[in-house]
Amino acid sequence: MNTRYSFLIAVTTLFLFSLAGNAFGQVGLSVSPPRVYYTLAARESGTQELLVNNISKDHPLDLSITLGDWHYDEYGNNVMLPPDSLANSCASWLSLPGGTYLTLQPGESRKIEVKMSVPLSVSADNNVQTAMLYVTQMNPVDGVDSQGAAIRINVRQGIKIYRRGLIAERKQLEISDMSFSGEKNLIGLTFNNNGNIWTDGVIRATLFNHTTGKEASLGNIPFFTMPGNQRKVIIPLGESLEKGDYTATVILDYGDETTLEAAELEFSHE
Repeated sequence: MNTRYSFLIAVTTLFLFSLAGNAFGQVGLSVSPPRVYYTLAARESGTQELLVNNISKDHPLDLSITLGDWHYDEYGNNVMLPPDSLANSCASWLSLPGGTYLTLQPGESRKIEVKMSVPLSVSADNNVQTAMLYVTQMNPVDGVDSQGAAIRINVRQGIKIYRRGLIAERKQLEISDMSFSGEKNLIGLTFNNNGNIWTDGVIRATLFNHTTGKEASLGNIPFFTMPGNQRKVIIPLGESLEKGDYTATVILDYGDETTLEAAELEFSHE
C-alpha cells in the first residue's frame, strides 16, 4: 500500500457558527434562540433576551436558570463543565436581572434577560469567550418510556453564549494531516482553527479511482470549531471499496468561494 498526500491552495476567511438546539416538545419546554451572541469591548455591557415557552397543555413548569462552561473535544463533541472552568469562560460576566427561578403555566411564554458585563481587565487580543446557560425543569412529570414503563421526566436545555471583541475577524483553517486506513476503509483528516473567531462550514470530499475512471462523492460533513481547536474527522469510504489507485480530494468550505482550504491524498487499495 502506497500513500502520499499533497496540500492544495489555502484561501482564508469567513464563518458563521451555529449549533442546532432542541425544542424538547415531547415534555413541553422550548427555549429560543439556541445561541446568543454579544459583540462587546472591555468595560461594555449588553443585554440579550431568551424566550422560554411551556408548550405543555397540562403541566406547569418550575424552572431554574444556571450557568456553565463548554468546549469541543477533538472530534467536535460538546463537553460540559462547571462555570469558570475554562480560560475563555465568560460565565462570571453574565447576570440575570429577572432572577434565576420562574414558573410557567401550561401554554405560557416569558422573556428572560441575560446581561453580559465585560471586565476592564480583558485585553483586546482576548477576542472570544463562551459560556452555557441552562434552563432546567425542577418539577418532574409522569410519563412512559418506549416499553410502556412508568418514568419521571424532567428536562434541561442548554443555550450557548458567545462573546467576541471588536478587533477584526480573522478566519483561518489549515489542514495538517490526511491519511488512508486500508484496514478500516476510511480517510482520517486533521485540521486546525488558526483564526481568532468561531468558524463553521462543510467538508466536501470526493474519491477518484484512476484504475476504473469512477468518481464518487463522499458526502458533505458539517463542522464547528473555536479558535485554537484541532479537529479530527473520520470519512468512511464504504465496506466494498474497489481495488485501484485513488485520489481523494477534501475541501473545507467555510464561507464564500474564496474561503476554502483543500488537500489531496493519493493511495492504492489492493
